[in-house]
Amino acid sequence: DHEVIIHSRLKLPKDLFYGRQVQMSMIMHQLQSATMLGDQPLMALIAGYPGTGKSTLVDQIKKPLADKDGLIIEGKFDSSACPDKVLASALDSFFTDINASNAGENAHMSMRWRISDAVGSGVSCLYDSIPSLRTFMDDGTEGDRSEWRKIAGNALDQRLKYMFCKLISAIPCRSQPLVLVLDDLQWADEMTLGVIRMLMTDPEIHHFLLLGCYRENEVNDSHMLSTSLNDIREEGINIMTIKVGAIEKESTNALISDVMCLPPNLCRPLSNVVHRKTGGIIMFVLRLLASLNNEELIWYS
Repeated sequence: DHEVIIHSRLKLPKDLFYGRQVQMSMIMHQLQSATMLGDQPLMALIAGYPGTGKSTLVDQIKKPLADKDGLIIEGKFDSSACPDKVLASALDSFFTDINASNAGENAHMSMRWRISDAVGSGVSCLYDSIPSLRTFMDDGTEGDRSEWRKIAGNALDQRLKYMFCKLISAIPCRSQPLVLVLDDLQWADEMTLGVIRMLMTDPEIHHFLLLGCYRENEVNDSHMLSTSLNDIREEGINIMTIKVGAIEKESTNALISDVMCLPPNLCRPLSNVVHRKTGGIIMFVLRLLASLNNEELIWYS
């Protein structure tokens, strides 16, 4: 959300994280529960308008997760892309990174065993959509897909959902918790939402947290995402919803103070104007600062 280039004369903070302490504590509580207890799958949704910093909020968990030797799978839906490819692509990127990592062979071997136990011989049927999985499993065979060729239509969709669910559920363990991040869920397809439901209602999944982000202004009660989440809640699953809105005036002032390298009290007249014009939407705050800088109306001296 913060891909804004500000002229070098201004000091752009590396960590554009302002006014989100409450939301951050909620996410960290979920992460702590998933890593320390891990007795059931956990889910948190981050809802907000475009530009409010949902993705930046998610980024804050990466370091504490890495400190716990945790793993992360990231997928992002796009209004112009094929949504049914997002989960497979995210898993392919994950296993590509695993294959290139310097993690101990014992950890890799343990994960291979868990995947083999959970997915069985059907793992070979995922190789087409997740090519790096074959490399990770060190499988040089084609596998027997004759049974799959007999399946079509809805039955095939259900089988694929099940296989994706079992694959993901086999990745985490106590020593390596897993966070699955799915961004822009308002564009998610029916199959991915089905996999999410399977994951969240599977009592055998441990040390797992699903973080989903969506634009709340694009999701109403009849939206496919809403109905899917209601189905999950009806199964008795608690879903934490974290609202991300505009930042307060004080947070806008703190951001501008850091950017301008000036004391907060000197920035207040400017920050009041910026907050009023942008409504406190952090992406718009940054764009306005960039515009003022490009027009040489503000600069770092």
